[in-house]
Amino acid sequence: MNENDIARTLGQRLQTLTSAPAIYWDNQDVPETQARPYLVVQMVPGQSPARISGGRVHTGFMQVTVVSEVGEFATYANETAANIAALFPYELTLPCGAGKLTITNDTQPGPGFRDGSDWRKIVQADYFAT
Repeated sequence: MNENDIARTLGQRLQTLTSAPAIYWDNQDVPETQARPYLVVQMVPGQSPARISGGRVHTGFMQVTVVSEVGEFATYANETAANIAALFPYELTLPCGAGKLTITNDTQPGPGFRDGSDWRKIVQADYFAT
């Protein structure tokens, strides 16, 4: 198992989100012409893979940012963030490469914040994979 397996596993799960806006992955630029709302995904692996009982354990988190319009109610961002969090409940276990991936914490949306002309709401899904 490697980072690509982990990103693919979490990404495929995220893509099951109903009514999902455009998703931009960590290796993609968001075009200036992209209308809001959209999602930005960043995979954040932990330090180096740990060795436990002779096996490799990968830790890290997937951060999904809901980007919507400033000056409107935050309802869309809040609802979308809650729907994303619901896809990654605590102890969810998914097949990942030749192993498995487990969500290690309750996935909860963080606070929203203004970023220029954007309103951003972040959801962080922590994992370990073996």
